[in-house]
Amino acid sequence: MKITINGEEISQQVIEQEIQNQRRQNPRLNDEQLKSLAQQSIIDWTLIRQQAAKTIVGVPAALVDNEYAKLLEQHGGEEKFMQGFDLDKKDVPKVKQDLEINIKINQFLHRLASDVPEPSKAEIAHYYKKHEQDFTLPEQVHAAHIEMRPNPANPQVAYNEMREIRQKLLDGADFGQMANDHSSCQDEGGDLGWFAPGHMVEAFDAIVFSMNIGEISPVFITEFGYHIATVYEKKPAQLKPLDEVRDEIVERIKTEKGDELIGKWVDEQKEKADIKIEDD
Repeated sequence: MKITINGEEISQQVIEQEIQNQRRQNPRLNDEQLKSLAQQSIIDWTLIRQQAAKTIVGVPAALVDNEYAKLLEQHGGEEKFMQGFDLDKKDVPKVKQDLEINIKINQFLHRLASDVPEPSKAEIAHYYKKHEQDFTLPEQVHAAHIEMRPNPANPQVAYNEMREIRQKLLDGADFGQMANDHSSCQDEGGDLGWFAPGHMVEAFDAIVFSMNIGEISPVFITEFGYHIATVYEKKPAQLKPLDEVRDEIVERIKTEKGDELIGKWVDEQKEKADIKIEDD
């Protein structure tokens, strides 16, 4: 595939890289679909880059240097960055040039989206109602457990011991004390504190989130060993008040509207641009 946009021929390396990016993001699509997505992405971003280069005249060197310093920090320092991307000192100017282009693109896109009006109260309320799940705190439990790691050669010994511990708990033994005396886990009293689904392994969540307050679970197994759990407290899923998330909603709405403006601008540029695509 050969792509030329306003006289600029896109390198095959860029095309192949974008196809690979699309493959990672869309693993179920076939090669033709991936090529089509890559083609559209390249056209969109090339038009944006070309216009940004015309519109944003200069970028202060200090700003580029600052972005370069942040890039190095993100990758664990200059040495690791160079090694990770197979670069050396002579490649630094090209890296900084790419950073300058990215800065221009970001500034240009910010300008395109700068005319987005503040959303109205009605828009905010509608968004809040439509996306309640996004602003809902998940159910949480305050739980404790006793854990025993079995000897792989004879796991039945640990299981039998855990059954005896459970019976003592059912007879009124203090859970925290039994955890301190018998658990392989180092948490004081086996206390796991508050947590939501997904913070523990799936098998543990399945048991704990189905229990009532004060209940003693059966002996069950996870990849960490045998467990007995109890639940001290529970909090149901709770929708955050609108006032608490209003600022976040405003930013979301403005971002969405900004993206729409950018998309409209790109579509308009496509109508006027000289775009040539030749398949292999």
